[in-house]
Amino acid sequence: MSDLTSIRRKLLAHLETCRPDTVFHAGLLGLAGAVLAAGQDTGLWQYLGAWAVPTLGWIASLYGGDYFDRELDAVSKPLRPIPSGRMSAREAAAGMYLAIVVGLMLAVLLNPLNLAVVAVTAVLGVLYSWKLKGHGFAGNLVRGGPAMLAFLVGMTSVGGEPRWDLLPFGLVFWVHDTASNLLGALCDQDGDRAGGYQTHPVRHGDHASLRLLGWLCAGWIGLACLAPLSAAEFRHGGYLGFLAVSVALTGCAAAILLRAPRPVPRLHALRAHEIVVIERLVLSSAVLATALGVLATLWLLVPALAITALARLAMRRRDHATRFLNGPGPAGVPRPS
Repeated sequence: MSDLTSIRRKLLAHLETCRPDTVFHAGLLGLAGAVLAAGQDTGLWQYLGAWAVPTLGWIASLYGGDYFDRELDAVSKPLRPIPSGRMSAREAAAGMYLAIVVGLMLAVLLNPLNLAVVAVTAVLGVLYSWKLKGHGFAGNLVRGGPAMLAFLVGMTSVGGEPRWDLLPFGLVFWVHDTASNLLGALCDQDGDRAGGYQTHPVRHGDHASLRLLGWLCAGWIGLACLAPLSAAEFRHGGYLGFLAVSVALTGCAAAILLRAPRPVPRLHALRAHEIVVIERLVLSSAVLATALGVLATLWLLVPALAITALARLAMRRRDHATRFLNGPGPAGVPRPS
């Protein structure tokens, strides 16, 4: 293998770990918090920082997930960067620490109060990947927490202290991401079971997990409808329109799961999760639209959706290659036997 090919292979492995199909999610959450809390003197660099800090935290959690899940991935996702040999565990750990340090420095530069928020986020991310992923619903709750913290970082990055009247929006994102993580656990339950991870679907089965998922979705939708009532000077703008699209997409994902055989096949759960990956960008945009307006929000949302969808198509072939056994494997990645 030539040096150029080796470098390309390594860069693609790091890009895969950074998950371009999910990385816009955290940044839009931070930006949503920023636009709600911003004053007239808020500068462009503060908005960029509100986007960058949660994004770096998200990337850190992805590197951490690959590092701490490397033994599980060797069984359930052998084409992931570490099990396939395209990235070492040491490189993944270094990527995690680098993203944490850079994100922390930028967060403190924006507002010293961010030190506490980023520290809590990092602890939750490491705890989830290291210990709590295999502890049922507690792991899902912990994994959903950084969504609210990303929104909080966005608020504090453009102002002095958090605006407590806006925290219900943060709760919406927390409950939503808890549901999203539970759906992800439903997708991965076969591999988690083989690896000894006692996630909620592994412990309680599909029926209980789907019921809980339904309650969580009802919870975040209800909170999203009520949250504007607590916010001072809230301008509805396109909020309800984007929220309606988000709810409709959630309904599409739910329909896939409800119509699926029992136990839910992995393919059906993955299709539902792919819809949610798109839907959560629309949900964040509902909050953005209250301050930016519909047109400006679409200028942010449409490119994010396009890149997310294209990246999802590419990442699907690497993460879940068993769905493509009749076709060629991705370049540089061996087909599983």
